[in-house]
Amino acid sequence: MILSIPAFLNNRTRVRNLLYLLLWAIMMLTNAYEPQTDSLVFNELEISFSFSFWFTAWFEHAVVLTRYLSRRQIGWAVLGSAVAILGFVIIRYLLEQVLFWHLFGFTNYDPNVSTIAYAWDNRYYAFWAIGIGLAFKIIEDWFVHEQERTALVSERNTAELAFLKSQVNPHFLFNTLNNIYSLAYTKSDAAPGAILKLSELMRYMLYDSNGQSGGTGRVSLSKEVAYLQNYVELEKLRVANANVLFSIDGNTDLFRIEPLLLVSFVENAFKHGDLTDPNQPLVLDLSVRNGRLRFDTLNKKINRQTDSSGGIGLANVQRRLSLLYPNQHTLHITNDPDTYACSLELTL
Repeated sequence: MILSIPAFLNNRTRVRNLLYLLLWAIMMLTNAYEPQTDSLVFNELEISFSFSFWFTAWFEHAVVLTRYLSRRQIGWAVLGSAVAILGFVIIRYLLEQVLFWHLFGFTNYDPNVSTIAYAWDNRYYAFWAIGIGLAFKIIEDWFVHEQERTALVSERNTAELAFLKSQVNPHFLFNTLNNIYSLAYTKSDAAPGAILKLSELMRYMLYDSNGQSGGTGRVSLSKEVAYLQNYVELEKLRVANANVLFSIDGNTDLFRIEPLLLVSFVENAFKHGDLTDPNQPLVLDLSVRNGRLRFDTLNKKINRQTDSSGGIGLANVQRRLSLLYPNQHTLHITNDPDTYACSLELTL
């Protein structure tokens, strides 16, 4: 499970600063709260204790654990923690027993308290400060590592999507050039029209679908539908007497979709379907209702295998769907002896 961590927390220094600002605020408010009067009363001793505690926790976290524990230098980390504990005692003693006496005329402990007794009495708070520093180190590492892991997953998915999309163009181009070659070889009058249709399709694939016409990744659904219609017209030039029923229902201008997502279903139907039977035409049904797209294809199957190496189109689009629309789509494929059907539902 990948959690969404705010981008500003992907830096260790920012995470650390935020943690210690929260610690300082919590300690000051907790120590200043007077339950009898339900009010906040700040005094010098509370400020000195909070500062000593805060500085010790920060030193343990930022200096000792970050410098030594991260490098597996356990001995130095233990020694540094002992220095942090001693530092807590010294800082608090200098502030409350020395500085406050000269500035305000009072001390926290009896002025005659022995150094050993003072240190022993403060060991409890010092260990708590060390524990807070360790806890904050764990929290900082978790936040930063989670952000880095999220970024790595995002980069991997982006790279994979770019690779999958790059496969669409050569795959389509390979099949279409074969189609046009067949027309040219037979000196068909449909060849010039096929070349013109191909140029329109390539323009969409090269520019519109890549955001070079002002887009932001996704394209208008109406453009994707127009692309499908051009593709169908191009294939019908190749397949004599092709029977195709292409129906569109709903307003396709209102929604956007990832480009080149639906063409693999149509390409698969033309490539492996028998389109010459008027009683069983290729059925393409696209509808949009309440922000949800449904695209159904149904074609009669042919017995011979048209591509000995197998196709990559449907496997490609299934992977793209899982990356681009996780938990936002359902795809059902029905492979009967005589017919092949795909049904895609997608939240736009």
